Amino acid sequence: MKKFTLLLATLMMLGVFTTTIVAQQTSREKIAWQDIKQGVLVVDVRTAKEFDTGHIKGALNIPYDVAVNQFTALGINKERRVVLYCRSGNRSGKAIAALTQAGYTNLHNGGGYDGLMKNK
Repeated sequence: MKKFTLLLATLMMLGVFTTTIVAQQTSREKIAWQDIKQGVLVVDVRTAKEFDTGHIKGALNIPYDVAVNQFTALGINKERRVVLYCRSGNRSGKAIAALTQAGYTNLHNGGGYDGLMKNK
């Protein structure tokens, strides 16, 4: 009986965690689209080749590894709302970390391009 209870509790926990992860992904994409519809700056941090295969209309292509230099060169206000995305959310997360360290304060990781397009 104890083994069954432990197994049931474990399965329930896995279900909760799975639901939470899916909800977080949906929430991240939903927030991104709300911002995009309001006209915020959208930055695709993938490579130019990836960008050319498809991107969100109006997005700037600034690869993640040069984001700080390009934001500075473009004179992007450090308090401006910006949604960043890539293929999976990893590179946009790296760009956000670097930009935050450089003093940018209003950034959102929209996740991956495919996920964003599926949740448009």
